[in-house]
Amino acid sequence: MANAIGVERVAVTHDYLDQYGGAERTVLAICQRFRSAPLYTSVYDRAVMRRLGFIEPAQRIVVSFIQRWPLRRRVPRYYLTWLYPLAFRTFDLRGYELILSSANFAAKDLTLSPGAVHVSYCYTPPRFLWGFDSDTACRAMPLHERPLARLAKATLRRLDYRAAQHVDLFVACSNAVARRIRQAYGRSSVVVYPPVDTRRFDRHPLHDEGFFLTVSRLNAYKRIDYVIDACNRARQPLVVVGTGPWEARLRARAGPTVRLMGHLPDDEVERLMSSCRAFVLPGEEDFGIAAVEAMAAGKPVLALRRGGALETVIDGGTGLLYDEPTAESFLDAVSRLPATRWDAGAIQARARNFDSARFTERLDGAIVQATQRESSMVH
Repeated sequence: MANAIGVERVAVTHDYLDQYGGAERTVLAICQRFRSAPLYTSVYDRAVMRRLGFIEPAQRIVVSFIQRWPLRRRVPRYYLTWLYPLAFRTFDLRGYELILSSANFAAKDLTLSPGAVHVSYCYTPPRFLWGFDSDTACRAMPLHERPLARLAKATLRRLDYRAAQHVDLFVACSNAVARRIRQAYGRSSVVVYPPVDTRRFDRHPLHDEGFFLTVSRLNAYKRIDYVIDACNRARQPLVVVGTGPWEARLRARAGPTVRLMGHLPDDEVERLMSSCRAFVLPGEEDFGIAAVEAMAAGKPVLALRRGGALETVIDGGTGLLYDEPTAESFLDAVSRLPATRWDAGAIQARARNFDSARFTERLDGAIVQATQRESSMVH
């Protein structure tokens, strides 16, 4: 497969493998494309990832010294943030012609051989450094920890910017992220949407059991809080699938019509997507794989009119966009939902624009662009 792009020695890097979401689904697709390329990551929690349904890639996985750091499991990740750039710079990547970094943060901060080509698939510049999660960055952190975070931010931001200048080509997961890359790093990028397995819902019958559904990491910037408030107020049934640092406080917030299911296996998520009334995307997403998966199941999406939803959801065609991250704005969209006759076939056709096969084709094109440009500069 690597011969198709004219490169033999390839390595892949990814920030960390101890949580499972859209970035991890994407790096799996990259690993499947380059099956002989080793995967370098800061930490790999095999037990956690298997429990979350992560299918371990066939290639060798190389972890950093952070894997053996005594405090890694005992303190929040942001206490150890300063270690991650060091971890990736200490990897020996000499001898590789092409490095594909799958990166939110430090996986692009690499030491490479002269002439090596570095293509960075970027999910977003780090929110905690560049402020792309609006008002939620500090809300996720206890008050007494914020001074330390501010102290580290200036240094880490400089390191992140410097690492970005050594990338040969940025590949953004959406146009929204491409704009952030330009704003943070002053770099242009090629947009390649993440892979969505649109065929996985074919075996599930499409029906409506009347509940709203969201599938997400339970983080502050996902903004599931106000959707819970809205469904409490309007007594609307809501199912929330996922785990994360905000799980306990969201459970405390949930009323009798809201169910937090934690992690569920893929087949159960597929069944829920095929039987919900509509899928909810309440935060400013980089892309929003779960929303496209819901469309692949033939379901409309209620989404905040920001971020990746503007590129995936057709307002009035495959879902409804609302303007503010508030219970009132969301409930207004809910009230408009019955007025539209939703065409499941048209919604599914829209989702197929983001199918995994298109991801592989477009990523190959971006890599060829980067390697040819490097070759022409050498000669």
